[in-house]
Parts: sequence; structure tokens; C-alpha cells
Amino acid sequence: MFSKRTHLILLALIILPLLLTGCMPKFIAETANVAVSKYCKIPSAGRTAVRKVVDSAVRPNRIEISCAED
Repeated sequence: MFSKRTHLILLALIILPLLLTGCMPKFIAETANVAVSKYCKIPSAGRTAVRKVVDSAVRPNRIEISCAED
């Protein structure tokens, strides 16, 4: 029904996402580290405003970040 080339392409499309899932936890950790570092560099008063924007953006979920200086 399908050519050998089509079978290989379909197989690659199935295997590729499985191989890439191993990279996701590291990518997520690095991205979160950058975002939290930038957030914690904002002065305390500014973080309150940022917190309100983030809270409304992720509602009904919630994100909580605690900075070392607080």
C-alpha cells in the first residue's frame, strides 16, 4: 500500500518525538531558571504588579515564586 520511503518517513515521525522527550525536562528547568532570575531582579514593588498580571494570565491555575531576598 505505502512505498518503502513512506514507511521510513512515518517511522521517523513516530520515533522523533520519543527521542526529543528526553530533552524537555532540561529545557523546562533552564527556561524556568531564567524566568525566575529575571523576576527576582525586579524590585519588590514591581513584583506585585507582575504577580497580578501573571495571576490573571494563568487563572484558574497558580504559579508561586519565592525569591531568596524575600
